[in-house]
Amino acid sequence: MAEEGQMNYKMLALIVVLVIIITGVASFTFFTYFSVSSDDKNNEKEITSIEDIRPTYNAGDYTVNISNNNQINFVRASIVFELESTEMVKELDKRSAQIRDRIISTLRAQNEEILKEPGANTIKKIVKDKVNEILISGKITNVWFTELVVQ
Repeated sequence: MAEEGQMNYKMLALIVVLVIIITGVASFTFFTYFSVSSDDKNNEKEITSIEDIRPTYNAGDYTVNISNNNQINFVRASIVFELESTEMVKELDKRSAQIRDRIISTLRAQNEEILKEPGANTIKKIVKDKVNEILISGKITNVWFTELVVQ
């Protein structure tokens, strides 16, 4: 009988150890699976945001005297356009003189509040609208100032 009691304790100890091992393996698998799948979702979101970037076009550098303003003498800007498609690059190259003229006229006509606005959102919208007026094959979706100096 003493052997049967020891046998039951050994069997019980073996079952407890197996349950602990199985629980550990199941927990490890569960957490590994869900942590990898959430990383995949984050990577998919990053890839989507990278794919959302459209083609760009460097519209050039501009140094413009400001008309009708006593405090600001000039604006220096470097402008980049975000385009709907790459096919628009040919049209922008053809119309580069017209685009430069529109941008220069637009910058010259602005007042101090618009030019010194944080983020320059108003002037970006104005430049985008003025240039889009002359485009045929598509539209500019965004305007970025890579340099904007107002003095």
